[in-house]
Amino acid sequence: MNIDTYKKSQIIFGSGGGFTNLVNEYRLLENKKLYHKRSTDSTFTELGKQNTDTVRVLFGKTKALFEDTTTFHKPGNIYYFIKFRKESHSQEIIWGGSKENTPIKAKELYKELMNLVNLK
Repeated sequence: MNIDTYKKSQIIFGSGGGFTNLVNEYRLLENKKLYHKRSTDSTFTELGKQNTDTVRVLFGKTKALFEDTTTFHKPGNIYYFIKFRKESHSQEIIWGGSKENTPIKAKELYKELMNLVNLK
């Protein structure tokens, strides 16, 4: 499967920046599969299928987040991001540094999404 042409909803999240400007990107697809790619990789690596209830909750929280905050783009030297892609429509929240007013729901959701990765 080609993730870049995946038509159903997906949550894209990760971090990047710093001295190396390395980006770690994760994609949680509506079909419950989780993928990872570093900016130095040419393809995504599948990290496995996730729990149905967990995926349903995360997609619900992501939809709610983007209903409250349509866009937020304040990256720092090191930055974090959550994107929600559905068909050809995409929304994103990017933040970094410590001084800006990042939506608390974005930070909380990011921690939950990263828990999927940290369990691997």
